[in-house]
Amino acid sequence: MWETVLTITVIATLAMISPGPDFVLVVKNAARYSRRAALATTVGINLGIAVHMSYCILGLALIIAQTPWLFGLLKYAGAGYLIWIGVQALFSRGGLAAATAPGGAERASVRRAFLEGLLCNLLNPKATLFFFSVFTQLLRPDSTLTEKALIGLVIFLLGVIYWPCVALAVQHPRVMALLHRAQRRIDRLLGGVLVALGVKVALS
Repeated sequence: MWETVLTITVIATLAMISPGPDFVLVVKNAARYSRRAALATTVGINLGIAVHMSYCILGLALIIAQTPWLFGLLKYAGAGYLIWIGVQALFSRGGLAAATAPGGAERASVRRAFLEGLLCNLLNPKATLFFFSVFTQLLRPDSTLTEKALIGLVIFLLGVIYWPCVALAVQHPRVMALLHRAQRRIDRLLGGVLVALGVKVALS
């Protein structure tokens, strides 16, 4: 069992550090907004992971993966959401300095940042398939509920550690100084990446 836990830890870690929608969103919000809002984004993402873990443990992931219309709905909803937040970044007028400028018009609310993180993770169909494959390929058919819960807890704790570290790393003074120099160019780049990811999800 512990060999399985180690294997899943390695796989989940590699999946998290591989840049995807969650990573781009955390970088964007950490660069643009306050530390509290940046961390709220990571809380939303981790809550999304917890939801994925819950339905995988209960076996609902199999229903989602084997129901084409339901999976398709999830895929297009996720693609649309990524494109929407990407377009918002592309046409943002405040740039990366908006969060620190006095009275900045784009001061992110913690609630909004939390919801962005939650929806970005929940509506990512690749996350559904990833977690489903982990549970089906690395666990035995007769695995107990406790064993499945342990695997889910390991993946969740990895997210709790990793995503705040990404947000805090981006908000390091030296990193922020570099980001502020580029301002809108980086904002547009991250927005473009989110739109591209949304298109890729829709066409996959």
